[in-house]
Amino acid sequence: MSKLNDNGSEKGSNPLRRIATVLDAVAFSSSGLTLQDIASAAQIPVSSAHRITNTLLDVGYLEAAPNQKVYLVGPRLRRLLNLSFGDAPIEKVASPLLIELANKIQEVAFICRLVGGKIKLEAFAFPQEAPSSLIHPGYEFPYHATASGKAMLAFQGEDFIEDALSHDIPRYQAGTTVDRAEIINQLSSVRVKGYAVNDMEFDPGVFALAAPVTFQHGNVFLTVGIVGMSARMHDRFEETAMASLVQSTATKLAHLLSSHR
Repeated sequence: MSKLNDNGSEKGSNPLRRIATVLDAVAFSSSGLTLQDIASAAQIPVSSAHRITNTLLDVGYLEAAPNQKVYLVGPRLRRLLNLSFGDAPIEKVASPLLIELANKIQEVAFICRLVGGKIKLEAFAFPQEAPSSLIHPGYEFPYHATASGKAMLAFQGEDFIEDALSHDIPRYQAGTTVDRAEIINQLSSVRVKGYAVNDMEFDPGVFALAAPVTFQHGNVFLTVGIVGMSARMHDRFEETAMASLVQSTATKLAHLLSSHR
């Protein structure tokens, strides 16, 4: 254990090392740490923990949990963690899961990723035996009109959501929701249910369902989805059954990717 001088500072301590120790301590906690917890984990005085924590809050590496006196990994650090995955591991790890999901649902299964404020198609799989023509998930995923867009946006921070909805909200189909207040209500519902749907809101006759891939501290930058003709999919499955399959795949993917970090 580090020894403290009479003034409470660590003897021979490196400031950068202490900051790294604080980040390590918070990152390894699934529910966040109090200031006292941080001081104990980093073996530094509470005053030092307070100073370091405030600095990390200012730059976005930490954030304070709402209505709680605990600290979590912040949005800026989560973005760095997102980038650290690279492109290859996600597609490689996800491929067997996507194929399994596509075969169970008999439609196209896919993964989207949040990159630079936009949602891009990361990977997809076709079922081995398809009853008829299949729908490609496409490459454009507006936040308000697609299942992946809603599932991604619902689990971002308030500032991100506000910025995403501050731009033009085009109406793609008659069923597209363009009212900001209603979109926010839909996002609240997505957070409760744990998945989002797009039923002919973006493309005519097309249904999609997507769920967030949730990592530690609630970090979401990937979604898993399925897409096909609305009438055909609803004839074969209840929405809750489809959601269960997609959410199970998302949970497995989060676990597998976390083990590859």
